[in-house]
Amino acid sequence: MSKQIANQKVITEQLNALKTLRGKKIIVTQIIGTIRSLPVHKVNLKSLGLTGIGKKKEHLLNPQIEGMLRKVIHMVKISEVS
Repeated sequence: MSKQIANQKVITEQLNALKTLRGKKIIVTQIIGTIRSLPVHKVNLKSLGLTGIGKKKEHLLNPQIEGMLRKVIHMVKISEVS
């Protein structure tokens, strides 16, 4: 299995997780830096409160946050707050 296919599977799993987590608190962790990324991705990460690799931020998953996450899903990791 190539690295690209593996990454696509991870992204698909995270998108499916977004659907099940609506209305719940989530923790968003930035896993990829913003160098050589599109300006819209940089703005979305900043709006989410993420300023660097390894930074975490807690959010209530609503449609606005979900839209921002969909733009940068390849740069973040999403987990549910226990």
